Amino acid sequence: MGRIVAIGGGKLEDIAPLHKYSLRLTGKENPTVLFVPTASRDDDKYIADFYNAFDKFNCEIKSLLLVKENPQEDDVDRLLTWADLIYVGGGNIHYAMKVWERYNLKAKLKSVFSSDEAVLVGQGSGCLTWFACGYSNSTYTDGLTDWQYIWVDNLLDLHHVAVCPHYTGDDLFNFDRRLIEKEIPGFGLSDNTAFVQVNEHTVYIGCKDDAKDYYLVYLNGELMKREIKMKYVDDSGQLIEE
Repeated sequence: MGRIVAIGGGKLEDIAPLHKYSLRLTGKENPTVLFVPTASRDDDKYIADFYNAFDKFNCEIKSLLLVKENPQEDDVDRLLTWADLIYVGGGNIHYAMKVWERYNLKAKLKSVFSSDEAVLVGQGSGCLTWFACGYSNSTYTDGLTDWQYIWVDNLLDLHHVAVCPHYTGDDLFNFDRRLIEKEIPGFGLSDNTAFVQVNEHTVYIGCKDDAKDYYLVYLNGELMKREIKMKYVDDSGQLIEE
């Protein structure tokens, strides 16, 4: 079993405490961070924003650019081995899964998890990576316009649940309604929150007091929904003791 931090979303500056918490999980004083921005098609501004955010921390950063650089498989393997923390960015995760197929990246990341070689982080739609399926504003097409919420299937399935990031507003209602289609439980992860797994232990954490996550399941056709008990982190990424 490995380590996962699945962040429901939020502005990079707002979720800095969750990033600091994730870096602490590496157990390294100067951790190495591999950014995987495939879902944004290796967008230059997104990459720059990520570097600006993480340059404030005591870590070394590299990017795995599968869209713009088309690296060799050996290069991909070297970067995965180098990283103490692997961070999957948001965007069109449906598109990202198609690109990853060419590099067998799903299997490689499953191996990283099973051997606990690095902390696996995802943010926004990127957080869906670690689950069975997700309800995300990714389109069926490869275009960057006309974003629509769809089911994204055939993810890594490290946890056999359906997940909705940015769980607020219309997203909340539509996910609640459509979860019945999947016949598995679901998690609604709000911005500024994260699902965390460290080996056998799981916890939900937030960096804002009003951040809430939910567990949902259909029983005999009726939706059962409950708020998940949260823990909170301070600005340094430390869990606040109750």
